[in-house]
Amino acid sequence: MLDHILGKPSANVRRAQALGTALVTLLVTRRKKAPWGLGWLERRSSLWKTLLGWWTLLYLLRHMDDVLGLHAPEPLREYYSRSFYRATWVFTALDAGFWTAMSVRPKWLRDTLSLVFSAYYLVCTNRAVEKVRKVRALVTIEHLRVSWNKGVDNPVLRFVRKLHQPQLGIVRNIMLGESESTERARCVVMFDGSEEEFRACRMVVLDVPGGGFVSMAPESHTEYLAAWAQRTKAIVVSVDYAKAPEYPFPYAIDQCFAVYRELELTNGQCIGLEGTERVRFVLAGDSAGGNIAAGVQFRILESEGLRGPAGIVFVYGCFNVDVRAWMTRNETRVLLGTEARDHLHHASPLAVAKPTRHAGSLDARVRVVSGDQPSAYVPLTMTSSFTYFNDQVLTPEMMRAMVIMYVGPNARPDFRTDYYLSPVVAPDHLLARFPPTYFLCGEKDPMVDDTVLFASRIRNAKQPNKDAANDSNAQADVSGRSDRYCAYRGSALYRRRHSQPRVRNSSSKRFYIGSTDVSEDEDRASNVPRALRMTQFGEPQPQNSDAVIKVKLVAGMSHGFLQMYSLLPEARKVAAMCGEWLDELLHDAHSISPYSRCASEVRIPPSSDKLAINVMDRYGVEIVSAANMVRRRGHGLADPLS
Repeated sequence: MLDHILGKPSANVRRAQALGTALVTLLVTRRKKAPWGLGWLERRSSLWKTLLGWWTLLYLLRHMDDVLGLHAPEPLREYYSRSFYRATWVFTALDAGFWTAMSVRPKWLRDTLSLVFSAYYLVCTNRAVEKVRKVRALVTIEHLRVSWNKGVDNPVLRFVRKLHQPQLGIVRNIMLGESESTERARCVVMFDGSEEEFRACRMVVLDVPGGGFVSMAPESHTEYLAAWAQRTKAIVVSVDYAKAPEYPFPYAIDQCFAVYRELELTNGQCIGLEGTERVRFVLAGDSAGGNIAAGVQFRILESEGLRGPAGIVFVYGCFNVDVRAWMTRNETRVLLGTEARDHLHHASPLAVAKPTRHAGSLDARVRVVSGDQPSAYVPLTMTSSFTYFNDQVLTPEMMRAMVIMYVGPNARPDFRTDYYLSPVVAPDHLLARFPPTYFLCGEKDPMVDDTVLFASRIRNAKQPNKDAANDSNAQADVSGRSDRYCAYRGSALYRRRHSQPRVRNSSSKRFYIGSTDVSEDEDRASNVPRALRMTQFGEPQPQNSDAVIKVKLVAGMSHGFLQMYSLLPEARKVAAMCGEWLDELLHDAHSISPYSRCASEVRIPPSSDKLAINVMDRYGVEIVSAANMVRRRGHGLADPLS
């Protein structure tokens, strides 16, 4: 438990905890008088000492591997930031407690026992992890809904969430979006202002909340939605669309599209707006809601005479429901440019920490390499959903279960072509017509590859000619080095990967950076941790409003951090940042900073004798570039969007 409070799993902490417990027991048992609460045992000689000693012995035996230094490796040690690790500890205990009590009746007793069991699992963390692991292995729709709706269904948790929720002037329910194929959807309308200001407002954020396609109404997202309404002074309309498996694909997309169409065709009059000035809309969606929001955008593009939104904000969106272990060669090239992302840099091929640089790595063990390797070598590469298979929030089993329930009894879809299910495979002619699009995702999110690949596809679709030239230059550079790779992988190439200096290919405007290399300004910024250092573009990006694609990856975070608004300080900062993004899109004031990878806005101080790069953005959010994301996963470097 102590290492969870400190925010980092550590065998040394557990060893100190076990030895400290034994020392306290030794000091207590030396007393002649029983401690408070055990006086009733004093009449029975030293029974209390025997019980306390026996309990301590069992505790030491359970932690004997930690005490003797024989513990197993810590797969989560390099996963999360300390604050996110603490948050997952609390949420894991809550899941275990609520799942334990989910069959209890009546409701008041179930609500009480859920919190009691959760408190037990907060202390007995290993039991909580084991309970959650077993449930997720055979997860059902009831388990998912109990877990994800607990913040709304339980009165105590609902009260705690309300304490952290900004208070708004207007919060109301309204039914919108009836069509021939769908029923009207309940929408939660939020606005920070008076009734007169509400009617005169000309800006609307249409939010599609996440929940794995199967759960979570807008009430589960009210903390950050209220923060958005407060920051933007816009009307936030969150859709409570019909959930699977009762309403499988594509019902939710059709329903949300009907809501958008009614809002657009009535110019907001359906929710009580007045005036003739055109209302400006922005789409937003998180997790499964991001998938549905992308589907709504496709429906808008394929509809005649319907004005599209001014922009889209995706938060850890699910853009590829084809849950698989291996990336294709093209996906690997898109994600990593021309630098290999090689799992052989580790002693374990499943490791996600920094790559090992000694003889124990798998690459150093290779003795024979086939001589008929292709000219542009692309290593076998795992997707992020399987790279982070130990994730405490979203596991491959849960993703597979959600996709099965979402697809439902429909004919087996082709994930390689059905872009309403997997937006990442959408045709270029649709992606080229996307409005300015902002992406936000956690660095350790199992869906982070979806975010980077989808953002890259939109960017490539908007600039096809430029990308074709860049790709040809990049391929030429790879081909020139392929012979060395095939001839001497075990030594020369291995050393090259870890000692290659920074090289800029001026014709393709790409950077190729070795694993140990840093830029000149980063080298002077000695106070910046190496794993978080950012590199910068050499030239500003063109200010083309139609081609604005922003990507921000939050360091040390996984999936669903906005749902931890009441518990995770960074979640509030991220919500404020998203609110400013929405404000930019609503006022058509978006721009790209030339000083960061993936167009993330990072503060760079004015040029001086001692330049220091601050990896905390102006919202106070610790960020990492997509290139550094790859470095922290232990692979090569490249910029997927430059």
